[in-house]
Amino acid sequence: MHAVRPPPLLLLAASLGAAACSGPEAPDADVCADYVHRICLPPRCARVDAELNVAATCEAVLLQRTGCGNPAFAFTVPTRERFLSCRAPLLRQGDGREQHPACEDVSESFDRCADVVSFLNGVAP
Repeated sequence: MHAVRPPPLLLLAASLGAAACSGPEAPDADVCADYVHRICLPPRCARVDAELNVAATCEAVLLQRTGCGNPAFAFTVPTRERFLSCRAPLLRQGDGREQHPACEDVSESFDRCADVVSFLNGVAP
């Protein structure tokens, strides 16, 4: 019995596809800015305004307040892993940058992640 081998072109396509899905992680500043962008997309959920005391310039205020508007920003507290975990509910509606999260998902993130809410408010741990 002979083993069936996939054509070389198929192997090449599979390896290129796998490589296209991998790559360097997004910088911390981008991860943080993405969270801020999503929660500030209009129409903002009432909870964002109530807990973060942001004006019409929500995104600019939070980027400045947290420091994640700076490309050199790096997570300390909360950690990157914690922040990613807290960001996960915001991606349920879709991972596109302009996809507005459901207000229930914003509330879940805020409820589970009081440390992230404190961070967004500029309160050091």
